Amino acid sequence: MADLIVIDDVEWAIAEPLPGSMFEPRDHGVYPVMLHTANTRGSLARFRVDDGRLLLSDLQIGADDAPPAIAGVEPTTDEQGTVWTYLDLDLEIDWTGDILAGAEPLPDMYVHAGIPSVHHYARVIALDVEAGAVIGTEDRSAAVEEFRNSDDHEDGAFERMLKAIRMRLPGADDA
Repeated sequence: MADLIVIDDVEWAIAEPLPGSMFEPRDHGVYPVMLHTANTRGSLARFRVDDGRLLLSDLQIGADDAPPAIAGVEPTTDEQGTVWTYLDLDLEIDWTGDILAGAEPLPDMYVHAGIPSVHHYARVIALDVEAGAVIGTEDRSAAVEEFRNSDDHEDGAFERMLKAIRMRLPGADDA
């Protein structure tokens, strides 16, 4: 299951954040265990963009025992006591990187296991985030559709398409 991000009331699946994870539960004393077979990493985050800021709005965690509060929010649990949910966290995320997200999954490209790649969505956006501030957002749907419709199957074609639709190049801010 992909983490989600809500932008202008549209829910997008996060296909690729670079670099890595935007939120690490372990940094908050929470140690997830597998939620279920659709989520072996043990967490599912829902982010949103509010007034140009990246926020963690909700979080589900798999845990055998009650995890601690995050940002003063206590989790609630299901009847089995293994899935814990933090609602309305509104935790500002101080993360820098590039997010590729998709909406409207294409039924003929359904993937049973794993997080679908960005080209499995009809609508694709790229976000440029600097220390939690969303400094750029661009629609990349046309470029991704062009890739899907192309006959380019040579090695590296998918990676070239990803590089072309990112807001920034990986490592560009590593100075």
